[in-house]
Amino acid sequence: MSVQINYKKTSLKKNSSNLVLFVDEKFNISEIKKHISNSELSYISDLLKNSDLEKDLLEFKINSKKTIFLISIKKNIKTSDVENLGAKFHDYINYDKKNDYFVNSDTISSKIKNFVGYFLHGIKLKSYEFKIYKSKIDKKFASINVIGSKNKISSQD
Repeated sequence: MSVQINYKKTSLKKNSSNLVLFVDEKFNISEIKKHISNSELSYISDLLKNSDLEKDLLEFKINSKKTIFLISIKKNIKTSDVENLGAKFHDYINYDKKNDYFVNSDTISSKIKNFVGYFLHGIKLKSYEFKIYKSKIDKKFASINVIGSKNKISSQD
């Protein structure tokens, strides 16, 4: 299982399948309303009332084809914590069904330079498998597409 990372400077349509958005530590979703539809925003708002807001990552299945991931960014977050968020997100990647994930860099409100790079590095570290002695190798992969117009994207593979 491997992760392929693609960088795109343009923003994506609101109906993309697996969307990764970053919010503040209180899961304030007012900043992400321009990246999702109004019906999805109200749906997530209702679900947040009954969610455990102490978690770092929340997953909302909008329908059978679309999932929105909200990742909480704490105020005093360190680069190692950002890598840990990436590793936690890797646990949600489904290599069998959902192959494309879209990380929206425009929703990042952290002062950490190269936040996306640290996040992706955590995903890549968690996806590593030692398979040199395995006889059967799975050729499964997931595609992580980094989108956004902010200049917070720099490749770190």
